Amino acid sequence: MSRRSYILLCACSLGLLCISPSKTLAQNHKPSVNLSGQLGFNLVPSARMDEAGTARFGLSTLDPYVNGFIGFQIADPLYISLRQTGNSSDIIGDPKRLYPGVDFKLRLLTENRYRPEVSVGIQSATGHKRTGGEYIVASKRYNNFDFSAGIGWGRYGSAAHFENPLKGISNHFGKTRELDGENPVAPNDWFTGEDIGLFAGIEYFTPWDGVSIKADWGADRNEAEHAAYNFSNAAPWSLGINYTPVHWADMSLGIQGTDKVMARISFQNNISRWPGHTYKATDPPPLNVVRPGNPDPEALTHNALAEGITLDNIHYNTATTQAAIALDTHKPATLQIGRAARHLANNSPEDIESLSLQTFHSGLRGPTLTLIRRDLETALLHRQGSPEEIWRNTSISDDAGANGLSTLPAKKWNFRLIIDNDLSLSEEDTGIIYRSAVLVDGSHSLGLNVLGGNLITGGSLRLNVKDNLHRLRDFRPRPSLPVRSDIDTFTEEIVSVDRGYFGWFKTLNTDLHMGLTAGYLEEMYAGFGGEILYRPFGKTYGLGAEAWQVFKRDPGETLNLSLSKDHLLTGHVKAFYEVPNTSLTASAEFGRYLAEDVGGGFALEKRFKNGAKLKAFVTATDQSDYDVFGSTTNLYSGLNLTVPIGNVKNLGKGSEIRVNARPLGRDTGQRIDQPLPLYEMTEPLSYREITQQWNEILN
Repeated sequence: MSRRSYILLCACSLGLLCISPSKTLAQNHKPSVNLSGQLGFNLVPSARMDEAGTARFGLSTLDPYVNGFIGFQIADPLYISLRQTGNSSDIIGDPKRLYPGVDFKLRLLTENRYRPEVSVGIQSATGHKRTGGEYIVASKRYNNFDFSAGIGWGRYGSAAHFENPLKGISNHFGKTRELDGENPVAPNDWFTGEDIGLFAGIEYFTPWDGVSIKADWGADRNEAEHAAYNFSNAAPWSLGINYTPVHWADMSLGIQGTDKVMARISFQNNISRWPGHTYKATDPPPLNVVRPGNPDPEALTHNALAEGITLDNIHYNTATTQAAIALDTHKPATLQIGRAARHLANNSPEDIESLSLQTFHSGLRGPTLTLIRRDLETALLHRQGSPEEIWRNTSISDDAGANGLSTLPAKKWNFRLIIDNDLSLSEEDTGIIYRSAVLVDGSHSLGLNVLGGNLITGGSLRLNVKDNLHRLRDFRPRPSLPVRSDIDTFTEEIVSVDRGYFGWFKTLNTDLHMGLTAGYLEEMYAGFGGEILYRPFGKTYGLGAEAWQVFKRDPGETLNLSLSKDHLLTGHVKAFYEVPNTSLTASAEFGRYLAEDVGGGFALEKRFKNGAKLKAFVTATDQSDYDVFGSTTNLYSGLNLTVPIGNVKNLGKGSEIRVNARPLGRDTGQRIDQPLPLYEMTEPLSYREITQQWNEILN
């Protein structure tokens, strides 16, 4: 970078500070993003976090690397991102090498008047050693300034300012740390090394809305690059300008030292603000001003079914009208309960004062809710009540068979459209690979009570639209018994049968459910198996187990319908935990995977009121995958985002767009993508669903 260009950039930065803007202090004082895609300064991270549900993707460059990243604020204190780093000084050129990684940041303390915000983070928690590093950082805000300082290990600590303080805990942390090599980063590398580095940064939010100036001093001395090809280091300081023209776009330009220019652009938004929903909104039925004299059960059933609500087994007792309701998967449970209660009130004798609904979903039995009729009338007719007042007088019973029924299937087909996208940033050999497909999916409760359970059938057709999976075949040898490494051959058929199955589901007692499923379970496997789930109502935990005998499907036959001779038994035990007062679910599993490898996994899933879902997962097993560089990994991880489009005209309820950011063509750590998981099926019947969506009771 020439001296003239450097002086010009510094002058522009100072000018932003000195020029008086046309309006007062800016309103947009949100922390900005660093080159690796996390909230921070130019090169170093801060302790700051996004709003829960924020999704971000972007691109950045600073010699000798280009970074592409996609990340999610999975929960208030946790950010996870997938990053692909290419060894290239030219943002549009082909990189010489690729260094993928999974990064995360966890907040330990929130900021208050006297205490800074503190977070711990790992870059390339799994991924290539060259980009691996860990840090602990504290951030404190003062007026329009945001200050941060931290200590770093690995890439963040190669300046070696001090000895590693963790050596006093264990000699393990003081071992010599390799900053490069073909073996991926593993947990036993975290926070190790003889020395650590210190870094700091500051961001000034100018009076111009959306404009901030950032400066930092890092502890990365590019040791790996210098050893590999005598890379010339720049000075450890950097200066940059960040501009956020709209809330969903963010860009920055800066310099490192006096001779390197950096740039970044990123796009972000909160998933909760996604305009799509799982269903098309309709106006609720009016509540009659005058209570009817004589009930009409047939009219009640017909009127409710006209707006998609299935009621059955209606009884009028001395003071209560009882009915069973089959809940729709793609609508809030309490919205359906509230509308069913209106229909009950409009067709109940004058002296009936309570309305009781036994809930079912896909034949599985849930709790019975009893609402006070006058509470509905006060809220809907006199505009004096509220959902909170209705909740106060509502009773919930989880007694089995409160309405004399063991199952209540919804006797209706539901078709939906799924736009399915797979993206992998986690490849060292093939670069970014992807596939896109469109699925037409349908399911139907047959309306048959078989051994006290419900029969369900369903299936989907897959239209393969676009992919570059041939890179897997070009770069990697294929094992004799592939699990998913032959994914490219499954996309050669333009149209294929994705699923086709029969299932039987039953609630054994109040909190215990089971299901059996057989057929084409997913794109690559057919077979049969079952699942059992203990999910006590009103509790925050659940326990389950599943087992499947599966057969590999043959992609060389029409519609991928033929089965190969490859078959195996796979199964897992599972545990679920609902984080109180949130829509966040943590789950863990242990068992045998499709490559006959044994291990376990952990996942976090965030649900949003509009029907969107965000999931992060990691799986570790006793077998490794190999690539052409000879590196191995026992870990398989990724991020799944599902956003609804069921409210779009001419699309069915539950239509959605899926984006799966995960390694493709892997064989280890793979499990069956079962079509009807019990935890999903029991969610509409759960205490969490009912309480968190209770405001829908009057809609």
